[in-house]
Amino acid sequence: MQSSKRDWSKIGRRTAYVLSIGTVTGVAALASYTHQVDVATLAHQPALLAHTLPLAVDGMLLVATLAMSEDKANGRKPRGWARFGFWFGAAVSVAANITSTLVHYGDLLSIAVSAAAPLLLLITVEIMARPGKPRKGIPAEPLRVTPEPVVQAQQVVAAEVTRLPVPVSPAPQQMRPERKQVTRSGPMVDREVVSPLTGRVLTDRAPKV
Repeated sequence: MQSSKRDWSKIGRRTAYVLSIGTVTGVAALASYTHQVDVATLAHQPALLAHTLPLAVDGMLLVATLAMSEDKANGRKPRGWARFGFWFGAAVSVAANITSTLVHYGDLLSIAVSAAAPLLLLITVEIMARPGKPRKGIPAEPLRVTPEPVVQAQQVVAAEVTRLPVPVSPAPQQMRPERKQVTRSGPMVDREVVSPLTGRVLTDRAPKV
């Protein structure tokens, strides 16, 4: 029951992460695309290149983000080229947004708003890529999870043990009084041998000496 709750909680967190990152990425891509097309047109680039160059920049940002997320999921540090590619793409996007707004308007408010979308994407990716530090004085205990096959085997063994019959202890040996017989060689003690299982006398005479 607890394991299923943890699984659903983990799925819920991942779903929220994906939706949040998708929202921020979509807004940043839309804002950077229009500004980059404008800057490429101002730089006297052909119309086809002006409209496809932003796709390359945003595609590199997406690939770098996925690579860093994959490294984090596998317990590794983000690869250097992925971090460089992300920062380079974010810098190009911010520069294009600021340049386009500066050429057409030039006021500080417009420049700040145009730079907001790529900066939000940059902060979001950094939040996802950098794990939090453990609290001081609280040792991190490793989570011990018993595999499901082991739990099932333990349950089967416990059920079989309860079905086994209760062992019955053997009947105690009965000590009967010794009978002495007088023979030529001297007195002989007659002991009766009693079965430990049935309690019956196995022999009525003692073995000859």
